[in-house]
Amino acid sequence: MKKSKLIICALLMCAGAMAQTEKVKLGVKAGLNISSLTFDENELKSSDKTGFTAGLMAEIPLAKSFSVQPELLFSQQGMKLSYSDPEVQNSHYKSTIALNYLNIPIMLKYYVAKGFSLQAGPQVGILLKANNKYQDNFLGYDNHDKIDLKDYSNGVDASVNFGLGYQFQNKFYADVRYNMSYNDVFKDATSNTNYIIKSDMKNRIFQVTVGYFFK
Repeated sequence: MKKSKLIICALLMCAGAMAQTEKVKLGVKAGLNISSLTFDENELKSSDKTGFTAGLMAEIPLAKSFSVQPELLFSQQGMKLSYSDPEVQNSHYKSTIALNYLNIPIMLKYYVAKGFSLQAGPQVGILLKANNKYQDNFLGYDNHDKIDLKDYSNGVDASVNFGLGYQFQNKFYADVRYNMSYNDVFKDATSNTNYIIKSDMKNRIFQVTVGYFFK
């Protein structure tokens, strides 16, 4: 219920801002995610996963030097994991946790110079897909499989973004952001078939995007 209210509040903020101004710019954007999941586990080695993000954006002026930028983005997230026991021959494990979200960030932008903005704001993510694709050769047996993790996942992700943006001649746009989630990705990590996931995993994303505003 609280997560649903957060989504509704974000959309109401966007709608309210639009109602107060006639100088709304609409655009599209796309870019690269470098994502990971936080967790506390010494035996597992993790590495970043690269992914794609793309969607729609609008910029709504609020006051001199201030504007709000709501967005609707498809986002590929997750991370890569590996494990090897040096005392056991043929005990290599590799996997990729893939998470697809529909993200709704609401960014407050402050223009510190012409075209250059500092940004911060909340984000709500709706989970579309979650799986773990892995391979191992434990004791010499080569195994490949994909496990659906959505039943073990929280459906909504709440997070905050911090970033920098630059507007090129009122049309082309670029930004870099860092996203930190403050709720757990997974709600149930007790199943033996999903031992690789942890209940305290949270999303972390470094994002670089370019966009275009239509007049």
